[in-house]
Amino acid sequence: LTAGDMAERTAIVVPHSGVVETVIIVEWLHAAGDRVEAGEEVVIARRGEPVARLVACKPRKERRPGRLKGKIVIPDDFFDPLPEEELKLWEGK
Repeated sequence: LTAGDMAERTAIVVPHSGVVETVIIVEWLHAAGDRVEAGEEVVIARRGEPVARLVACKPRKERRPGRLKGKIVIPDDFFDPLPEEELKLWEGK
């Protein structure tokens, strides 16, 4: 294995059971994500000290296309060229 392979492949994981195991990092992240989605909290520790927690994100509100229809008005001249003075301000001149 090359150094790059080792960096990608190994990590020491201490699950709540106290068992230390060497795993492939990418596979561990996928498994940790699955556990978090299922409602678990995953604690990442360095030398036995917790340094980070993986927890589920709050679910996003459902997006409904068109819910702002009629609430936003775009004037007819919106896409017209800017006056020279304003254009210079936008360009930092």
